[in-house]
Amino acid sequence: MDLEFKVEKASAKDHLIVAYACDCGCHPQAHYYKGRTEAGHEHCCCGKVHFAGPDAKRQLSAYLAERKDNGEDEGLVYEIKQDAVKAPWGDVVPVAYALPYVEGEQPPTTASHGHSHSHGHGAH
Repeated sequence: MDLEFKVEKASAKDHLIVAYACDCGCHPQAHYYKGRTEAGHEHCCCGKVHFAGPDAKRQLSAYLAERKDNGEDEGLVYEIKQDAVKAPWGDVVPVAYALPYVEGEQPPTTASHGHSHSHGHGAH
């Protein structure tokens, strides 16, 4: 299962919103501002998470490691993938995303699953 990202119109010309329509019904959005080193992110209620911006994959991995250290996502494993979108100002912006699955089950590329998590939004 791959996510299909799209760039949504933002209020400022240096602001990028990377979103997807999740199969759980949510519409997660990661906000990125041109020139910043911090990738924007959002964690969907179903457990999927995506980061948009430079170094997105490393920042996503650090975020998931911190959650694990804090006792969150117990029993879950994340499959991390990468993509990219084109920003309105012409740059290609990396997007990294993680698909959760229950430890011991098939990864989401071969099977889908459903379970609930609390809905937390990342910093914008």
